[in-house]
Amino acid sequence: MASAPQPKYLRVIDLGACIGCGACEAVCDFLHDGRPFIKVYRTSLGLDIPLSCFHCSKAPCVEVCPTGAMTRDQSGAVYVEKSKCIGCLACLYACPFSIPELEPVLKVSSKCDLCKPLREMGLTPGCVSMCPAGAILYGEEALVYEAGKKRIAESMAKARFEALR
Repeated sequence: MASAPQPKYLRVIDLGACIGCGACEAVCDFLHDGRPFIKVYRTSLGLDIPLSCFHCSKAPCVEVCPTGAMTRDQSGAVYVEKSKCIGCLACLYACPFSIPELEPVLKVSSKCDLCKPLREMGLTPGCVSMCPAGAILYGEEALVYEAGKKRIAESMAKARFEALR
């Protein structure tokens, strides 16, 4: 008997809720030995914006990888099988956000894998767990979409309420 398909998971950063504290970057830095895969950038407007892999549903990095090193796990996260990577950086050039990086020692591509080891233990990615503002949503795709819509509705309601004051 065939088993039910594994649900797809999604991580979304709610920039409206993000306070730019850098906790996500700090925990990622700690978990990945000084190489954070989520980075908080200070913009010209003075806002701190976290940026990390979007784990695209149609990921260009996966499509262009000549060795199949850039792949996807059962829950939908894009990750690098380092033993297959030849360091050609096709993934970096294909990514519209320039997310994959070349690991300086091994000379292979590396990027966010949504904390694969933690997820394999049934835990959430570190950035999600440590965000004090709850700005990083993670879970089954449909639930994350619904939570995002609810946040948008709340934001619209608050804006409307403020306009009526």
